[in-house]
Amino acid sequence: MGKLKMIRVDYRMVHGQIVAKWIKFRPVNRLILADEALVNDPFMGDIYRMAVPSYDVDIIKVEDIQQTLDEKDDEVLLIFKDVTSVYQAFKSGLNIPELNVGAVQSNKDRKSILQGVSLSLDEYEKLEEMKNAGINVFFQPIPENDPVSLKTIEKKIKQ
Repeated sequence: MGKLKMIRVDYRMVHGQIVAKWIKFRPVNRLILADEALVNDPFMGDIYRMAVPSYDVDIIKVEDIQQTLDEKDDEVLLIFKDVTSVYQAFKSGLNIPELNVGAVQSNKDRKSILQGVSLSLDEYEKLEEMKNAGINVFFQPIPENDPVSLKTIEKKIKQ
């Protein structure tokens, strides 16, 4: 059974910070990208796999996470494209000890809370529910930054 070394929300999925920083900070053998749209986009899947040629990369639906984890005995970085997907996994019973929210795209329905991280009130409430269930939810775009707690950003989101 795969051990989750890190669970991250990052709309870019695999990019320079993942390759150059996070994998070195929290070494893993495999990346699991849980994203419904990516499952049906073999071209982008190949791009992400080429970005980390020394690692296994599984691209799966959210509902298939546990089965995919169970297939190998290794250490895993699990990446979700958005808060809604990780919340879906949480509601389905995935054991999530901690959640690093690293990059959420801005749009008209979201407020910027940190550089590179914007949240809607609905997303904040989903993260808050996860925190209240015992999950350590924090914001940390890169390992060199100190983690920022959900409580710290509460005022920004509720203004």
